[in-house]
Amino acid sequence: MSQTRRALLVGAALVLGGASLARAQEGFLAIWGSGPNDVWAVGGGRAALHFDGRAWAELPYGVPVSGGFTAVWGSGPNSVFVGGESGTILHWNGQAWSRMAVPTDRAIVALAGRSAADVYALAQSYSDTEAPTLLHWNGRAWTPTPLPLPFRANALALSGTGVLVAGWVMNDPTPGERRTYGVLARRVAARWVLTGWNGRAVTDRVVAGAGWSAVGVSGTAVLLAGERDDGERSLAISRGAAFTPLPAVPASGGQLSSAFLASDGVPVAFLSGVGLARYTGRGWGVASPGSETGAQQMQQLGMDPTAQGQMAVALRYAAWGDIGNTRAAWGSSGDFYAVTEGGRVIRVQGSDARIAYDASCANPQMAMMNPICQALQQTGAGQPQAPRTALPMPSIRVKRP
Repeated sequence: MSQTRRALLVGAALVLGGASLARAQEGFLAIWGSGPNDVWAVGGGRAALHFDGRAWAELPYGVPVSGGFTAVWGSGPNSVFVGGESGTILHWNGQAWSRMAVPTDRAIVALAGRSAADVYALAQSYSDTEAPTLLHWNGRAWTPTPLPLPFRANALALSGTGVLVAGWVMNDPTPGERRTYGVLARRVAARWVLTGWNGRAVTDRVVAGAGWSAVGVSGTAVLLAGERDDGERSLAISRGAAFTPLPAVPASGGQLSSAFLASDGVPVAFLSGVGLARYTGRGWGVASPGSETGAQQMQQLGMDPTAQGQMAVALRYAAWGDIGNTRAAWGSSGDFYAVTEGGRVIRVQGSDARIAYDASCANPQMAMMNPICQALQQTGAGQPQAPRTALPMPSIRVKRP
């Protein structure tokens, strides 16, 4: 084995083992796209990441950012909203970011909309004894509406003409006992309907059975993802009727770390240390290279006669090793992008997964020591562009009291 091939082989192993110098300083927390040529990812950095169908590029916010951003949604390439801590919402108009006047200083944990003039933001409550706030943008101003129940609201989605907010509340059913109850608040025609825990009693055992951290909608399908009191991850789905729990992923499939509802209505689960699984209605189909296939790929990495072939294998193998760290995903079940807490974007197409972007590659010194950056550059797949700096300064608007 040549010295170059040996260095690449060792480097890829370090990336998969989590000990690589390539690990990004800032992770991604949310992703959204209007189409394959307009994909956005945000997280703890000082810039949003954008893919135009050819390459990934950073779009610096140009304003002080505290704690980064946890939500992103847009109506198209020229109208994108990002939300984060202290009630911060920024808007991209196709040329620059501007800070919006928002009537709250609570963290914005989710965004969803139907058009550039019909956008919702979920503002988290300060404590479990205070109700969260739903904000609505009508194209001119953000207006707040408190939810009818104090609970920990974590996720937001739109369903038809309604709005869904999911989360959990702590309750003491008996002295010395403390339990978590799931809450799903549905707003239709200015009226809130609470499912799971309604503030007094359990109205739906499936919805109340876990604390929900995510909600997804596709057509009539609604997916809830969260965690039970015993620490086990839980998924529940409704297809226009009552919620039913999804069966657990087979033990050999690994531990469920996160999940999302793809645009085609298929639940996709990400599995720590294994890969991913898709739910077809009859059961889970696990997609993973497995230990044997992984060993074969690593052998191929050292034996492939072409440098580009070696790099492509490195991107695939590293993707499967990191996909269990997915924080959010966007796309159809057969073709989607996933973002990880380590600052990577992973492209999944069918049973193939590969690294599309690594945030550490934007740092020239880090890129020199990261074999994944070399692979991205040599294969031309998702090759990062330098941050765009020739942007006009954003307008700053003072928050309303």
